[in-house]
Amino acid sequence: MIFKGFFSGMPPARDWFYGVRTFAASMIALYIALILQMPRPYWAMATVYIVSNPFVGPTSSKALYRAVGTFIGAAGAVLMVPLFVQTPLLLVVMIALWTGTLLFLSLHLRTANSYALMLAGYTLPMIALPVVDNPLAVFDIASARTQEIFLGIICAAVVGAVFWPRRLAPVLSGSTDKWFAEATAYSDRFLAREVPAQEVGALRSSMVMTFNSLELMIGQLPHEGVRPQIVRNTKKLRGRMIHLLPVIDALDDALIALERRAPAQAAELQPMLALAREWLQGTARDASPARWSALRNELDRLQPTADALDDRRQLLLSNVLYRLREWVDLWQDCRSLQHAILNEDLSSWRAVYRHWRLGRLTPFLDRGLMLYSVFSTVVAIIVASLLWMLLGWSNGGSAVIMAAVSCSFFAAMDDPAPQIYRFFFWTAMSVIFASLYVFLVLPNLHDFPMLVLAFAVPFICVGTLTVQPQFYLGTLLTIVNTSSFISIQSTYDADFLTFINANLAGPVGLLFAFIWTLVFRPFGVELAAKRLTRFSWHDIVSLTQPGTLAEHRHMGVQMLDRLMQHLPRLAQTGQDSGSALRDLRVALSLLDLHAYLPRIPVAPRALLEHVIVEVGEYFRACLKANERLPVPEGMLKTMDQARRTLRHHDQDDSGDARVQLLHALAGLRMALLPGVEIVDPVNEQEQTPYGIDGAPL
Repeated sequence: MIFKGFFSGMPPARDWFYGVRTFAASMIALYIALILQMPRPYWAMATVYIVSNPFVGPTSSKALYRAVGTFIGAAGAVLMVPLFVQTPLLLVVMIALWTGTLLFLSLHLRTANSYALMLAGYTLPMIALPVVDNPLAVFDIASARTQEIFLGIICAAVVGAVFWPRRLAPVLSGSTDKWFAEATAYSDRFLAREVPAQEVGALRSSMVMTFNSLELMIGQLPHEGVRPQIVRNTKKLRGRMIHLLPVIDALDDALIALERRAPAQAAELQPMLALAREWLQGTARDASPARWSALRNELDRLQPTADALDDRRQLLLSNVLYRLREWVDLWQDCRSLQHAILNEDLSSWRAVYRHWRLGRLTPFLDRGLMLYSVFSTVVAIIVASLLWMLLGWSNGGSAVIMAAVSCSFFAAMDDPAPQIYRFFFWTAMSVIFASLYVFLVLPNLHDFPMLVLAFAVPFICVGTLTVQPQFYLGTLLTIVNTSSFISIQSTYDADFLTFINANLAGPVGLLFAFIWTLVFRPFGVELAAKRLTRFSWHDIVSLTQPGTLAEHRHMGVQMLDRLMQHLPRLAQTGQDSGSALRDLRVALSLLDLHAYLPRIPVAPRALLEHVIVEVGEYFRACLKANERLPVPEGMLKTMDQARRTLRHHDQDDSGDARVQLLHALAGLRMALLPGVEIVDPVNEQEQTPYGIDGAPL
């Protein structure tokens, strides 16, 4: 009973296998490097830990991209140092610009291949700065580093593929299962009309986090030999996942409007909602087209005729059914794709949700913050180099290198200072651990087997912990820096003053990077969230301007991607994520208006175009005021006038377009002002009151 629960917090066996495997690969790389008498064999050992991953795909991809990045950086050093070595200041500026340029390019990529560009950026200063006083050695240093890193890469990749290999595909499947479980619960809450804000908010945040994690994993699948059709299906699944939140949000608003303004129709709809909930739960086992078709037939049966839409209550019911059909089709696609992936179905997949807005996900990039982050990194490298020159510190180049590495590593973060501080702390701890080995352990070792035994227990234990996300950064930094600071050579030659002088430069450079980041990047998640809101408003204004449907569609897809970046930041800052969803729904409704406007007569088209213009003016005013303003009452009345005009223009060639425009107009109205879907011209409803920040109370 004494030891009950003692081992409950221990890593599982597979993590220990990974720790042993990675340690074995690092010792093999170190042994080969020593046999070949490479000048810095510890680089090969450290590279194994940098490249290794519990899964085959990430290990293979990182090995490839590290090889490419190292080669590019080494080649750049060989070309640049001889050209500018006579002018040290110009050399420093060129090194900083090289690092900044490749860092900027890497920030444009959100998959594993970004590592190659970022690594190429800071590999050049790692090779160039130590040889500024001996430029003739640059080729030898670049060649040696490339060979030693390639050796570490090969050992990590081969050992990882042969011994206890693990595939990433089951992990991806587990993540999608988690998303489906949360999405099912999320959808069911809205269909059951039980929407507790706290629970729904937690589910929404978790769904977004899972969704964002899929992008990197999907990019790794080809490195594991997953068949192209499965990879395509996985990408299609992610492309539809992103639509679920705005579709459900629009459905919820439509149901609220129906319940408030047409309670009789809302009561009649309850059996349909119960049927939809039953179908939702059943799709986990059976997502056959027959079950989907039966539910769609029931929805079509309840659909009011086009003439009946002149009645406000029937229009509200039609809008709910339209949103419900959209959700049903989207969910059917998601589930059928999931089953195709799990069953490794290689046949061509057919979609049922074929909305014209669907398109290839377009990454949104905040290039303003990216440029500022890169500029901060470039200036940090230049300033650190000037301090090194002024102080005349022989090993100060290592401080500049670590500053460049840390600023590059965390450039994409909203608030990099805490992570850089962790980098500093664990690097300082590594100096202590390395000193214990250099001055207490290594003098008592006389052959390689003894060295392996001396490293085995701590390196296996620390390597095992790198699998745990909460320990990853600290343990990886500790093990990589410790192996580098020990500087294992073929012969033992350690001097305390030399050791301290050489290895304190790293923590000093990281401390400089931490202070620099605090001063020049004091803003954090709040600024990023605010900028993303303004970007959404800018895009809505752009959507109200003339343009082709292809341009508008591209912008809408990009807004969807931005939403997945925006929601986590709003959650971190404690803000309401519903406002970001409503902004996106405004944009999607505008897209639908643009798509169907050319198909209706001139009179209602002019009014709808006026609505679009007024929406643009409203969001332009929000941008100017730098806050979300109350929706002008005049714009809401214009929408109602456009709706009434649409009712009286039901021609044979525009009947379907008229219905689509009525739904789009209702969606726009509810996104701008939830709860006030239609203003009765006889008995106008008051606008929902607004809070200080402009959000409806």
